Amino acid sequence: MGFIPQITCRHCGNKYSAIRPRCPSCGTPRVRSSSGSAATTASVREGSAAARRANSNTRWQFIFGCILVVAVIAAVIILVASSIDPKEKEPVETPPLVEVTTPPPTPTPTPTPTPTIPVTSVTIVTAYDGKQAKSFTLRASWGPLQLRADVYPTDALTTATVTWRSSNEAVCTVDETGLVTAVGDGQCEIIAECGGVAAKCDVIGFG
Repeated sequence: MGFIPQITCRHCGNKYSAIRPRCPSCGTPRVRSSSGSAATTASVREGSAAARRANSNTRWQFIFGCILVVAVIAAVIILVASSIDPKEKEPVETPPLVEVTTPPPTPTPTPTPTPTIPVTSVTIVTAYDGKQAKSFTLRASWGPLQLRADVYPTDALTTATVTWRSSNEAVCTVDETGLVTAVGDGQCEIIAECGGVAAKCDVIGFG
């Protein structure tokens, strides 16, 4: 600021810049010299230009300072946020590897076969009285006759079944339950078989 001339206040005696129209201390207006030289005027102009440049530099320095302060504050915030990140404080623990062993396949149990009980004897009896039927006569008009096969031992029926058949179905027929029906004249045999053992009875039929 050496280029700007100084003025002494005529009231309080303080010196101030020639650019100011009044004394900054007491407010007394300065007396302008009507006989000022051209050199003084040029000096005042140069001082004004220098003051403007100084003000401009001061403004830019202020702006740059503000930007620098904001950048520093942002950097500090980022550093603080990264330092308190729980992911960094608590490292992720990798679980230990567990060796998995495949158990051997369980064998399918083989079902135990039911023991076959041998049939000792088969006897044909009439179902209504339980008497042995060795031979009998049957007429179609009498209706069918129910026969039954007694198997010994009876436990053999857990693995074996009784099958019935007629030696001549033109005379008599028999179903799977032992029901005999006369269908014609003649003679035939009714056979009951179980477990390889058979029993027979003679039938005279009349259709």
